[in-house]
Amino acid sequence: MLKRSLIISFILMCAFFAFKTSAQVQNGDIVLNISPEYPKANEQVTALVSTYTTDLNSARISWILNGDTVLEGVGKKSFSFTVGTSDFQTNLEVKIETLSGSIIDKKITISPSNLDLLWEAYDTYVPPFYKGKALAPAEGMIKVVAFPNTQNLAGFNYKWKLDDKSQPDSSGYEKNYFVYKNSYLEDSNQIETTASDLFGNNIGFNKITITPGTPKIIFYKRDQNIGTRWENALSDGFVINKNGDVIVAEPYFFSGKDLNSGTLTFDWLLNGEKPLIPNPNNVFPLKPENNTSGAADIKLIINNPKTLFQSMSKEINVNF
Repeated sequence: MLKRSLIISFILMCAFFAFKTSAQVQNGDIVLNISPEYPKANEQVTALVSTYTTDLNSARISWILNGDTVLEGVGKKSFSFTVGTSDFQTNLEVKIETLSGSIIDKKITISPSNLDLLWEAYDTYVPPFYKGKALAPAEGMIKVVAFPNTQNLAGFNYKWKLDDKSQPDSSGYEKNYFVYKNSYLEDSNQIETTASDLFGNNIGFNKITITPGTPKIIFYKRDQNIGTRWENALSDGFVINKNGDVIVAEPYFFSGKDLNSGTLTFDWLLNGEKPLIPNPNNVFPLKPENNTSGAADIKLIINNPKTLFQSMSKEINVNF
């Protein structure tokens, strides 16, 4: 009787281990990753399959792309391919047959990332008719806007990150823009966002690095008939008209779009002395005394008192 019980127990144990061996690898045990995680249209992608429950080096692995088997063999754990255009989804399937006879497959659908990021210096001053891009100074406000390449720009959720730190207050439904203040401690900032539809499907991902610019001062001449001559910057040796000239200082890339708001301070020096300057503060009228000639040093210091490092000075030597 005891012998019979031992035999039955042995048979049950063998059956249990046989079942455990055949069922130990499940679909949830397989991890299928792609790199880059959010590929762009027509970009090359590498897929990698991994698991801790079986030896994939001895398993037969088949890669199926849009219904066609394009790679098959023992230990084929990675596969490279190119995704389609922005309006084309790529269906990728990996099928694994282990030595124990288990067959597991994993499927993913890849939609090319369709998300553009554009940024602007939110409060940076540049003179009228300036055709270039306004640079963002240290401690300046910057606005980043996400543009999905879809017909419908509404109805998406956005998750924003600043230097790998989530920004929950700026993230959410239809929040396709992010405004932040650059820190003087940072040489650059990385901003990234992920857009998804209401069902949680990723629409796109993108990230950009923004490096602050350096404010600068450029002098121009104001013509009494046509106004400021922005096409010609003044340099040392500029000759003052005997009837007088007006020098205009333009503070490129300082915070404060309105020069009359008082955000910036203008300190002029004429041969080391501080003259009385009428408003607006970025204008310096200069008229030689009758029948005199010579040279003068003009220096301007512009400062933003609300910041630590938005300060710049420039000198120009003029003749009369």
